[in-house]
This record gives sequence, structure tokens and C-alpha cells, in this order.
Amino acid sequence: MTTENANTLSATNCTPAPYGGFWRRFWAFLLDSIISSIPPAVICLVPLIWQIKKMMDLPEDQLAATPILFIIVLYLLWCVLGLIFTWLYFALLESGKHQATWGKRLLGLKVVGAQGQRISFARATGRYFAKLLSYAIFYIGFIMVPFTNRKRGLHDMIADTYVVKSSFQQGDELPATPTHFGWLAFIVILMIGAYTTLIGVGMWADKSLAKDQAATAAAQLQAIRADNENWEELPGMEDMDLMSDDEGNLYASFYSRNATEYVLMLPAGQKNVCCLNTDADECADIAVTPCD
Repeated sequence: MTTENANTLSATNCTPAPYGGFWRRFWAFLLDSIISSIPPAVICLVPLIWQIKKMMDLPEDQLAATPILFIIVLYLLWCVLGLIFTWLYFALLESGKHQATWGKRLLGLKVVGAQGQRISFARATGRYFAKLLSYAIFYIGFIMVPFTNRKRGLHDMIADTYVVKSSFQQGDELPATPTHFGWLAFIVILMIGAYTTLIGVGMWADKSLAKDQAATAAAQLQAIRADNENWEELPGMEDMDLMSDDEGNLYASFYSRNATEYVLMLPAGQKNVCCLNTDADECADIAVTPCD
């Protein structure tokens, strides 16, 4: 390496990169998310508050007739308006005069194209919707920022954009930065492991709760069999249905947290409860023998 090349490389390494860092972008995005969520919230909260007030003024015997459909439609409207407002907020401002949303402006950032130029509304729109892919892969598209060349997230790569500091001017250099794919791979594996663990813990907790519910239901059925006049529910039976048929069989049904319905039966003349679910695995989940 010549002395001239060495001096050039040294000067390049000493020049601060113009790109926005992960945490600065994170706080800007958080501010933007709050700002862009306000208009749809205001639009939807007014009729929601009106509906709640209307419900409170109804007599108790008419509460069941409250138009729940209105609340569902209002929620869907909130979601649609939220998507539209957020899209227009990001796309219009990032393609506008300042090339930045209000959150980015507060944090001293802006969005530029491959030549450092202002991007079009169409490119800003593509950049916004490309973020959906980053969400879909467990936010990995955002986590890529500190580890990739020129500190770009997945949506930046798709839209061919860069997030730089406000002092950056068109024509300035967009220098390469070190890549850390090893660390990125490590974090991705760590996140996948964490998500897998959470899912496993959730499934285990659901099965454990279903077992407890089954044990409570079995105890109730056996108590009823021992004293047919006593149908008083045990603690934990609030969300269960108890019934009997003309043949003297007793039944209890309940739902687990994953919306699986379980039906237990205490056959006439017997002391042991069995599981009426057609799926043997579901019976195994609550440790109850399937009915013959």
C-alpha cells in the first residue's frame, strides 16, 4: 500500500459517517408512531365515547341489546384509518421539502436516495410498505441497521434509500461502513430462540391451565353425582357449563385459552370422568381418558 493510499484510507476512517444510528432512528420512529396515531384515535374515540355514554344510560335489562357490531366496525375503521394516516404521514413528509418526518427532524435525520437526492412520493410509499416485511420477520429488518453497510434496514435496501444526518447535502459522499454479519446472525438466532421459547412456554401454560380446568370440572361432576341436589359451582367453574341427560350422564364443557372446547362426561353409575373430544391428543392434553 502506498503512502498516498494509506493517508486516504486514514482520512476516510477519521471522517464521521453521515448515517443515522440505530438508537437515533429508533427514538425518531417512536415519536413518529405516536404522532401519526393521534388523528385516527381522535376520529374514532369521539363516537366510541358517545357509544359508551349511550350504553351507560341504558337500563340494565337492555344492555344485552347494545349494538356490539357498531364497536366492531369502529375498531376496523380505526385500523384502516391508522394504516392510511401512517402511510401518508411517512410518505408525504419523507418525500417533501425536509425529506423527513417530524420525529426524524427532531432527531436530526432525513431520508435520501442512492445519489443523495430527495426521493419521490412513490419511492417513499414503497419504503413505508416495505417496513411491513420487517415487521413480519419479527422486526429483524429494523435490527439490521447497526450491522449492515451504510446502516440500512431491510426496507432501505428494498427502496434503495439511506437515512442520513440532516447536515448531509446532495453530492456528499455516502461512504461504506463496516458490516457485522456475524453479530447480526447471532442476534437473529437469539431472537428466534427467544420467540420459540415464548411459544413453548405459552403452549405449556395453556395445557397446564386446561388440566387444572379439567380437574375442577371432574371434581364438580363427582360432587354432583355424590349429592344430586347440589349443583353449586366450585371456584373456577364460572366459565364452564354443567348439564345432565335423561340417562343420568353428567357433562361439563369449557374452553381453553387457545379456544379449544373440552367436554367431559361422568357416565351414569360410574365414578370416573372421561373425555368426549374426538381428538385423542386433546384428551391427552388434559390427562383425561377418552370415553369409549
